Amino acid sequence: MNDLFSEIDDIFHSRSLAIYGVSRKGGLGNFLLQGFIDQEFPNIFIVNPRITESNVKIMGIPVFSDLKSIGVPIDLVICSTHPKFVQDIIIECGENGVKTVIIFSSGFGEKSEDGKKTEKELVKIARKYQMRLIGPNCMGLYCPSSKLSFFPGLPTESGSLGFISQSGSIANIMVVMALLKGINFSKSISYGNGIDLNFNDFLEYLGEDPDTKLIACYMEGTNDGRRFIELVKEISRKKPIIIWKAGATPAGSKAARSHTGSICGNNELWNNVFDQYGVIRVYNMEELMSMIQAFINPIPVSNCRVAIISGPGGPAVSSADACEMNNLKLAELTNETKLKLRGLIPEFGSSISNPVDISLQGALDPTLEKAVYEVVGTDPNVDMILIWLTMLTRYRDFLKLQEKISKPIVIVSAIDMNISPEAITGTMKRAFVPIKVKKVPTIVKNLNQKGISIHPNENLAAKALYNIYQFYNKS
Repeated sequence: MNDLFSEIDDIFHSRSLAIYGVSRKGGLGNFLLQGFIDQEFPNIFIVNPRITESNVKIMGIPVFSDLKSIGVPIDLVICSTHPKFVQDIIIECGENGVKTVIIFSSGFGEKSEDGKKTEKELVKIARKYQMRLIGPNCMGLYCPSSKLSFFPGLPTESGSLGFISQSGSIANIMVVMALLKGINFSKSISYGNGIDLNFNDFLEYLGEDPDTKLIACYMEGTNDGRRFIELVKEISRKKPIIIWKAGATPAGSKAARSHTGSICGNNELWNNVFDQYGVIRVYNMEELMSMIQAFINPIPVSNCRVAIISGPGGPAVSSADACEMNNLKLAELTNETKLKLRGLIPEFGSSISNPVDISLQGALDPTLEKAVYEVVGTDPNVDMILIWLTMLTRYRDFLKLQEKISKPIVIVSAIDMNISPEAITGTMKRAFVPIKVKKVPTIVKNLNQKGISIHPNENLAAKALYNIYQFYNKS
């Protein structure tokens, strides 16, 4: 492990933290504080210079007028104040031996040239005290295993997904969407303007992190393209990297400059880099979640011959289009498989060729569906399977099928097996809105663990299969 890994890993394992910006009236500082309370972080303190009385607590956490008066070393500071106070806070942190400051506050380089000058001054101060900065204009770090948080009500269970985001809101949304899919995080990082620790630093860290098996990213740009290329070249050999690269159009690039001050670069050049080094590029949140599901526990595969199984006829045709458009080959089923299917599938309104159309009549019989899946799945000419489901299908049958065939399986679901957004309820309390998820179906987690992913349409399902094939067959 190199020095950068150790330095960032120490941040993720901070033992004490102080938050600036918490007040009796409530606000964003209180909101961030609640996240750490929910994770049960052990040593939390509040710093508020306007509160000079002793033994004051806000939300059950002790308040001090300055860092020195806390009386114990502070590893990590969260700064959620007006930007005009940030520089003095950074100096105070340096003078008191703080190792890292997460600057939640915005209004710096993303806003003006003066803001960029201020950012340079903040970095200069941090260097003087050998202190690291994350942000500004960011949410910070979420790590269930070490109880770090950037939002109230986040899951306390760890997983294998590492996420890096320039956008704080997307980092938050991703945690919720992943939870609804039964997916948990090793680490999630919102780094904002990245004036000190930046995208490449966190990418390098997650590339070496033993707890992270899959890396997903939302990025707007990077200030060191050469280093980025070297990193993805090395990391993609051992871990899948999925990147939602924003700023693909002139309008998006302009928006990125005003959001985090990023220079997005040439979109065609980005595509060339991603293609050359096997980075999976996505263009929106839905596509990002589909690829994450596919790569939580991907099944290795050496060829890309796909079998399509569908009850409705129309989706079978559109799925064939999706497979071809995503460079997959339709498998030629063996004569033995076709003979078995002929004995199972109704004679009319069906097809025993690939795509296999079991007809609406067949789709009403779960026993028939299960038998068809096994016959097609065990065909030696089939490397992967795309299944367009009816709402009567028994999902647990896929777990047994996967144990038997061990092949990539993607499902296009006519109904959402995951929790709908309506299952998320917000309750106002102390100026924050915690996330509460009523229930995540165990079956969704079980499917993920077996390398079976659920997708909202056939194009994303086919793209998931092709990306799995590409990952295991890079030249």
